[in-house]
Amino acid sequence: MLPKIYVLEKKERLPSEFWEDYRWALEHYGDLRGKYADMWVAIANKKVVAFGEELTDEKEESIRGEIGRPLVTLFVEGQARIL
Repeated sequence: MLPKIYVLEKKERLPSEFWEDYRWALEHYGDLRGKYADMWVAIANKKVVAFGEELTDEKEESIRGEIGRPLVTLFVEGQARIL
């Protein structure tokens, strides 16, 4: 499954909360790997708010509507892969 790429409809800066969540995800990647290996996770307010083998656009839009800003989504690899 290829990562989703979104184009912002208008030029907007991503809010600082997005970048805080992004840094939190990177800092806690080892913990995320232990719980959510080979799954997509959605992170908001420095916690996992959704996860699964795939995150639907509807689910992401629902969460974005609830928090009122873009959320961090990433695929957590279960093991290192060398291509």
